[in-house]
Amino acid sequence: MTAPLTLALPLFEGETLTGYVSRSAKLYETTPRDFCTDLGLRWPALCSGHDEQIERLAWLIGEPSQKLRLSSVKQVGNGRYRVGKAHASMGTLRRTTVRLCPQCVARSLSKAGPTGVCQLLEWSLVCIDRCAEHGCRFITVPSAENSHATYDFVARVLAHRHQVLQAADCSVEIPEIGFETYVRERLQNGAADDWLKDLDLTQLHRASVSLGAALCGVKVKRMQDLPETRIRELCQAGFQSLVEGPDAYQNALSSLYDSGNAERPYYSADFGVHFRWLREVRNAPEIEVLASIAREHVFARYPTQPGKKVFDRLPPEQVWLTIDQARKRLGFGAVFLKKLLGHLDGVSEEQALKRTDVHVDEISKVQTFWDGLINLKDAARILGLMTAQVKGLQNRGVLETIRITSTLRYLSRAELIGLIEQAQQLPEVLLGKSVAPLNLFCREKGIPLAEVVDLWCKGELEGQICQGDGVGLNAIEVDWDAICPRKTVRLHQDITLPETARYLKINVAAIRHLRDQGILSEVRKRNPDTNHQKQYISKDSIQAFERSFLTLGQMAEVQKVAPIHLARKLDVEGITPIPCAGALVRVYNKREFGLDGCKVRKGDDV
Repeated sequence: MTAPLTLALPLFEGETLTGYVSRSAKLYETTPRDFCTDLGLRWPALCSGHDEQIERLAWLIGEPSQKLRLSSVKQVGNGRYRVGKAHASMGTLRRTTVRLCPQCVARSLSKAGPTGVCQLLEWSLVCIDRCAEHGCRFITVPSAENSHATYDFVARVLAHRHQVLQAADCSVEIPEIGFETYVRERLQNGAADDWLKDLDLTQLHRASVSLGAALCGVKVKRMQDLPETRIRELCQAGFQSLVEGPDAYQNALSSLYDSGNAERPYYSADFGVHFRWLREVRNAPEIEVLASIAREHVFARYPTQPGKKVFDRLPPEQVWLTIDQARKRLGFGAVFLKKLLGHLDGVSEEQALKRTDVHVDEISKVQTFWDGLINLKDAARILGLMTAQVKGLQNRGVLETIRITSTLRYLSRAELIGLIEQAQQLPEVLLGKSVAPLNLFCREKGIPLAEVVDLWCKGELEGQICQGDGVGLNAIEVDWDAICPRKTVRLHQDITLPETARYLKINVAAIRHLRDQGILSEVRKRNPDTNHQKQYISKDSIQAFERSFLTLGQMAEVQKVAPIHLARKLDVEGITPIPCAGALVRVYNKREFGLDGCKVRKGDDV
């Protein structure tokens, strides 16, 4: 048995085992292979981290075998290696490529010569790109003709000494990133007890880079095509969303969903590079900690095809449906369904038409809502009215108008039934009063049916209305002497020219003259029922008119006199109407009566 070496170099902290043998061989002016042969060792086996070779070398140099093991790279599976106290694969580990910190090597050459040139274990990991001591980027020197010769680190440094020294002189400091600090901690102390502990360094690096690329909107087929500086940035971006825990990873996936701009969201497009990586490694048991979260996110946010696996698992049940899948279940057209969903969500039609997916919980909600609607024709039949009268009830707000499309009106079936039930609770008779069916009363009195029903619902016909015979609202009878304002017009919006004439108590021709003079303002709007353009007088201009002017009809109503008698009286008193393009329009300035800005409308119903 060969005796221990009497002259043995110290093993530096973090030094590779092959680098140490390379320095030792240089001390004895030989090659690592010959050095090992002379000591009864096998250089290839030592490069592969065989335990018996490490035990013998430890005995020869007087170091603990465990210390040497942590300085070695040992294959533990197909393409998988133990590196220090961490694990990695060839995707991250570069054994046949010589990477180094030029400043570390230049300093060692200057102080101790070739035998002092130390190769650190972390230099073989491509996921670390910065020297923790000097802050500069690692460089790569050309490899040797064969792999085992490449392990002779000192020989490779001396062969490219000029390149190394030049790089040391020109090196610049780059920022530290948390990912590299995390990896160094694993090399030295093993995986921390966190949710990423089962991922090896290669899996952790690729997960971080691919997630970072997705979050930063980087779309490439191969990450290798990106510059190393960019890969480093993406790695840190993705790692930040991983190291903070499962919730942070879930939030990152949600942000990808929210920022997706595809016409129909799909997880493969939103995940981007990260999806391709997850699909590639889906069978690796260590990845399940990430795949399970990604899978549940997909099931919760995206439509899936029945029987199609997502990251090697079938969906337990379909949570999201495409518009096409949903419309087939409900029996609607795609556009109508989108508008119906938009109505329920309270969003604009433009936004509603952008919908691409439907949650399964919305199916029953939509069906229930739709079953609770009734169209105008059926509503009119139930109420015993004409469709125009039902529209009148809607226009007055007695019944809510529900619009799914621009033209079709719907009503709430429950609200309709509630109105009929309210009618059924009216008194059966009005003692001592002469009554008439609702339709007959309105026709004879010249009062819109909707107005009478509106007054009744507001409680203004107490003791003047009762039950009768008939269908729906026609089962209502009204006292002949009931006081109902004749064709009252309420100024709650822009109104038509005839409505404006009734409201201001003058004729339509006068309204046109006032419009032509610019005293009243006309607007054109689309009629919601016919889709045709129609003329209206704006509410604002009418209110402005009332602040400054009075019509003959308004004054006659207040004074309870005939308009013609009042007109003669005003003429005698020399109070003249306002000029209106040569036409006689009985409109007076309020200043003539000291009423500027005051309301004189009977009942102040404006």
